[in-house]
Amino acid sequence: MKESAEHTAFFFTGERIASFQLIRSLRVREHSECWLAAKRDTGLPVAVKFLHRKHPRIPQFYDASEFLKNSACPFLIRVFEIGETAQEMPYAVMEYADAGSLRKRLAKGGTLPLPEAVRLLRGMLLALRELHEHGIVHRDVKPDNIWLMSDGTFRLGDLGTAKIPGIPEKPGAVFGTASYLPPEQAHDSTGVDARSDLYSLALVLFEVLTGKRRRAKIDNFAEALKGVLADRSAPPVAELRFAATEKLAFLLGRMMEYSPALRPESAARILEELDAMELF
Repeated sequence: MKESAEHTAFFFTGERIASFQLIRSLRVREHSECWLAAKRDTGLPVAVKFLHRKHPRIPQFYDASEFLKNSACPFLIRVFEIGETAQEMPYAVMEYADAGSLRKRLAKGGTLPLPEAVRLLRGMLLALRELHEHGIVHRDVKPDNIWLMSDGTFRLGDLGTAKIPGIPEKPGAVFGTASYLPPEQAHDSTGVDARSDLYSLALVLFEVLTGKRRRAKIDNFAEALKGVLADRSAPPVAELRFAATEKLAFLLGRMMEYSPALRPESAARILEELDAMELF
C-alpha cells in the first residue's frame, strides 16, 4: 500500500484490475483514490478513479460517469469504462490528461496569452453547455479541475460534487472550493443552477488573464464562506481591461455579478456574445 500526505491507498502499484494495470497513485483521499494506469491490451495510459464503499456519493458517481461515457463533447473528460472491483468498489476509467492541470500550468507561467485564454473560455463554455442542457451543475469549476492535453486542448473534469438530476440532496449543505464559490453556493449548494458555474468560470478567467486570484485562499472553510457572502464589491472589470478587450472584460464582469439574476442566463448565451466578438 502507498502513503499519501493524509491517507493510505487501498490498491498497490502493479495491481491488475479488469482491463488495466495500476502504475502509480495520483491522489488518495479518505473515501476515494485516483491512479495512473495502462490498458493491458494496448498500453494506453488512462486515469482510474475508485470510490471506497463508504463514499456518500456513489449513485452520483455512477450517473456522472455514465453521462461522460456517452457524451460527445470534446471539452469534457471522456470515460471509457465503468465497473466494480471484487471488493465492490466502483471505478471509472477515463482519459489521462498528460499535460497536467490548469493549476499546474498557471504555477509555471502565471497567466495565459489572451488567444489561449479565449480558447479556454470557449471550450469550458461548451463543456458547461453540455452539462447544463442535461440538468447537471458542476459546482466546482476551478483550475484544478481543468485539464490540459498534449495537443493544447482543455478538458473539464471531476464531477465529484456535481448536482445530478433525479438524485435528492439535503437542503442547506455547502460544499465546493471557497476561492471559486459563487455567493449563492456559499449559502446553499443544493439550490444552485447553471449561473453558479458561470460565476466560477469567470473567476478562473480572471486568474488566467491577470495572474491573480480574485479571492485569497483561506484554509478555514467557515471563515472563507463568510468572506464570500460578505463581499458585494463590484466585479473587477477595470483590472480585466489591462489583460482583455473591453467587451470581454465587461462580459466576464457580468458573469461575476453577486446576484445570479444579473448574470448571463446560460453558457449558450455567453457563447453567442463571445463569438460575436470575433476574437479568434
